[in-house]
Amino acid sequence: MAAERTIFHVDIDAFFAAAERSVDPDLIGKRLIIGGTGGRGVVACASYEVRPFGVRSAMPMSRALRLCPGALVMRGNFDLYRKLSREFMAILRDYTPDVQVMSVDEAYMDMTGTEGLYGPHEKAAADIKDRVRRELKLTASIGIAGSRLVSKIASDERKPDGLFTVPPGGEADYLAPMPVRKLPGIGPRAAEKLGRLGVRTLGQLAAFPEGPLRREMGNHAVRLIDRAKGIDDSELTLDGEAKSISSETTFHEDTTDRAFLEKTIAGLAEKVGRRLRRAGKHARSVSLKLRYDDFTTLTRHNTLPVSIDGDARIVEVAMGLLDATLRQRNAPVRLLGVGVENLTEPASQLSMLDTAVVDDSALSSTLDRIRDRFGEDSVSRGPG
Repeated sequence: MAAERTIFHVDIDAFFAAAERSVDPDLIGKRLIIGGTGGRGVVACASYEVRPFGVRSAMPMSRALRLCPGALVMRGNFDLYRKLSREFMAILRDYTPDVQVMSVDEAYMDMTGTEGLYGPHEKAAADIKDRVRRELKLTASIGIAGSRLVSKIASDERKPDGLFTVPPGGEADYLAPMPVRKLPGIGPRAAEKLGRLGVRTLGQLAAFPEGPLRREMGNHAVRLIDRAKGIDDSELTLDGEAKSISSETTFHEDTTDRAFLEKTIAGLAEKVGRRLRRAGKHARSVSLKLRYDDFTTLTRHNTLPVSIDGDARIVEVAMGLLDATLRQRNAPVRLLGVGVENLTEPASQLSMLDTAVVDDSALSSTLDRIRDRFGEDSVSRGPG
């Protein structure tokens, strides 16, 4: 029996304003508006401090300043926003390659069947929120549900810094008391038409007869009723298959402890290896990323003669890259990451010289099955 779908909707709270505050803490708590400052300027982002005054995104800046005359207006640093967006999406892809990017600060994640890797979905979501806070100095809101539609509504409803799960089968009850404008796609005109029918909540819309609704709303009536019930089978639209898989961690304290770094590499390699095997792929390259205490970042790669998917081989190559990198610069390490690249389909045959690669792949797959059945910590490799 197929697992229930689990979709995360992850959205950075007031992204542009939060990004500015991440590099200038003096802006924290101030009434901040990001946008054009000219006569035709438009609000690109309204911090939560100005929203009680009625200021919203896409509003003319002149009107925003009439509503909140004491607000601080900034044009925005879009190079900073792009950088943080890339780092945000990289965090999400540490948990699943199935990420649909909606904008610089918003994405869907298909987390179906990942409990064996990351524990309960609420724990994985809390981990993601914690990483976004620690690594990017931003906050994210996450909605968890069986569909894109309901997960987005759930994250929007719990902003800022929220986390909420709508359990399978509970979608209609969750949506029922909400006003119809909460349903994506229902704008002011559609809400006005529904109001003429006496339909003001999603529960009323879900129960409304199709015939009268079709006369008012046209061919969209059936879809509106389904969506009001939380029915949404749409698939994530991905930019293409992942070209790489990686996992990284930021340490609470910078470290030069070689044994600790090696242990961390082994754990990250096992995560990457499991995701590689789940995707049914092999990799031709292994990469190692080190960020030092002064935020200098070095990334090293090693391309292999034979594609691999076993943990031990990933660890072995990553350890060699660690040796080479620390010889170049042996300083306190702040962040460590392991990745695999140049993903390929598994080779149908391996030469007789590759027995160790075959054995490693088989053992790693066996360990995957044990962890899937008994939990992530049920078994681990001993030192090589």
